[in-house]
Amino acid sequence: MNVKLQSSFIAKLRFVIEKIAEDKKSAAHTFRRDILRECQSLSDFPYRCRRFIHYNDDNIRDMIFKGWTVIYKIMDDEIKVFALTKYEDYKDEYNL
Repeated sequence: MNVKLQSSFIAKLRFVIEKIAEDKKSAAHTFRRDILRECQSLSDFPYRCRRFIHYNDDNIRDMIFKGWTVIYKIMDDEIKVFALTKYEDYKDEYNL
């Protein structure tokens, strides 16, 4: 099964990597390499991560990676990775 990174995920990943690189470029490179490796590994066992609790769909899953949540959808012939988020992203939205 192929893993397809959606533009929404790529845009957020670029933003996060740029922020990390402001402090330490080698850490940004390592983060990028490792998260992409984890995303690609979903092709072997796509159901290994938990169901995303905000959707009532067993095919929408989330993978926790170094405090970040990677959200993906399992399709018939591919896995679409579409979001990268962190708890703090929702803080303002929900007035927490």
